[in-house]
Amino acid sequence: MFQWVKSPDIPVENNFAERALRPMVIARKVSFGSQSERGLKTREILMTILHTARCRGHDPAAFLERALDLIAENDLAAVIRLLFPITEKAAS
Repeated sequence: MFQWVKSPDIPVENNFAERALRPMVIARKVSFGSQSERGLKTREILMTILHTARCRGHDPAAFLERALDLIAENDLAAVIRLLFPITEKAAS
């Protein structure tokens, strides 16, 4: 539980996660939030996809553009591979 005592590389608090959420929370507050349940779900899904893409080293805008282009081509299998790539570790 106190691994941070043994290693200075491990943070003592979880502020990293809170700081990552802060811009989205501020944007939601400034825009008066979602006006409907459907808007709330849409924002949750889009933010999850964009933040995951950024964490995986992708440009979020380019990633979303590619996914939407694949959907427009009606290639659902390609979208699934884009969102959930098979890694060598998972394949073996």
